[in-house]
Amino acid sequence: MAAESKHVTKFRAKHLKQGEQVVAWGEGYIGEMMGSGKKAQQNGALIVTGGRVAFYRKGFFGEVIETIPLKAITSIERKSFMGHRSIRLHTSHDALEFKSFKKEQDQALVDAIEDGRHGGAQPVAAVAAAPEGDAMAALAKLGELKAAGVLTEEEFSTKKSELLARL
Repeated sequence: MAAESKHVTKFRAKHLKQGEQVVAWGEGYIGEMMGSGKKAQQNGALIVTGGRVAFYRKGFFGEVIETIPLKAITSIERKSFMGHRSIRLHTSHDALEFKSFKKEQDQALVDAIEDGRHGGAQPVAAVAAAPEGDAMAALAKLGELKAAGVLTEEEFSTKKSELLARL
């Protein structure tokens, strides 16, 4: 995976909730190219955590943040035209459209959103809180999260030590 975007780094520092983990992220924009006012293009990152999707942009004069709980997403619409891609997330009363030019990134984002919507993505805190009898299963899940790039080596080692102490 590429080096972490400055927007993701700032989001982690300012808006990540306790026990929340970034599952996937990608760079792109919301708004319209050459748009103005509320429709102005905002470059930033779409960030998927265990419980929400957030578009975040940290700029020189301020920030833009729009969040949607994963469980509130009713559908996902995807479009592609000449390399330009969009992911539109719908809720019962709102929508968020994220645009980019990276096919693999967008697929990873959609996969992470779908997993979260259907209960497949488990935050690291939930893995670490597994009962003693489930420590082996939690270790396996932890290994999967590390292999998928969700966990850093340091996060993996810390949680692994906690789980091994229970055996």
